Amino acid sequence: MTPADLQQTLLTRLPEITGVESAVVWPGRPYGLQVTIKDAGSVYWMVSGASGVAPAAGEDERLTPQPLPELGGGKVATAQVELALLTALAAADTDGQIIREERYSTQASSPAVGYGITADCADGWRLFVACVGTARRGEDLRTSRHFQPDSDV
Repeated sequence: MTPADLQQTLLTRLPEITGVESAVVWPGRPYGLQVTIKDAGSVYWMVSGASGVAPAAGEDERLTPQPLPELGGGKVATAQVELALLTALAAADTDGQIIREERYSTQASSPAVGYGITADCADGWRLFVACVGTARRGEDLRTSRHFQPDSDV
């Protein structure tokens, strides 16, 4: 699965999740994605990846089941939108291509990008979805706010 494949998968599957108003291409970054939550704001993501670097899968290793994100009414935690990415990916992974995943917001020591996911694929791709920023409803993401996402939208 390439970054373009992952972007298309998320564009297709995210709107199926309750609470997601839309998922559209965001031209601000290569393989950009804007996810808008009903009655809340938007979270902007950038998909990237590297081929041939994901460790081989262990026996029966595959994407773990994901809980449904809490995206109902009003402000929504950015971490729940991050979870929605994995929920959408898990729903699309009917053939076991995703073998492991990691959410940035749940790490004991948060990486430089506070929200995002890493997904290792059976074909050797390691894919990254990094949160570029957030914007309240009716606002656009300001360039000065890139990589400084709010904890909720």
